[in-house]
Amino acid sequence: MRAVTPSAVARYPWTIRVLHWLLALLLAVQVVLGLVAEYGAAQLSAMVLPLHFQLGMVILVLTALRLCLRLVLPMPAADPAEPPGLRLARSAAHGLLYLLVLALPVSGHVIWVWMGADRTLFGALKVPALFVPPEDETGRAVAWYVHVYGAWILLGLVGLHILAAVLRQRARRDGFITQRMGFKRLQREERGS
Repeated sequence: MRAVTPSAVARYPWTIRVLHWLLALLLAVQVVLGLVAEYGAAQLSAMVLPLHFQLGMVILVLTALRLCLRLVLPMPAADPAEPPGLRLARSAAHGLLYLLVLALPVSGHVIWVWMGADRTLFGALKVPALFVPPEDETGRAVAWYVHVYGAWILLGLVGLHILAAVLRQRARRDGFITQRMGFKRLQREERGS
């Protein structure tokens, strides 16, 4: 059996693909929950906020898992025809996406601890506080700004991410999204190569 090198992999491993689409779905739900919590009626907001916190902790764990898997699993090689500037921009955008998807649950956790809210996940596991809120609420304010403005930046980056993938696929007409992130079998896989 030959070793798999990153350049020999035509698409992302199925675990990465599953986590990608699962996180995309959870982030979409999380945005809706966040908007309802922020702009909804007080009673609805109080009902939605615990779910928003719990889902944020799930997203944090799944994102950390996805990052760990990226370090150990073979990944598709970069497109050699891609201009270096575009490759750098793509890498920076992906890095910022990961940073925000990790920072938002962490900042949400800080806010949640400061509120003294229940940190129990789905009635089973209690998330540790990790700190005792000081009298000065500057940290809470900073966490709130990171959380709210980070969410808007993340939403914009996700929109650009989707737009870039669709435009790339339309320009090259090579089934890029299906090849790299889809679940349809590739022709090479069907032939066994």
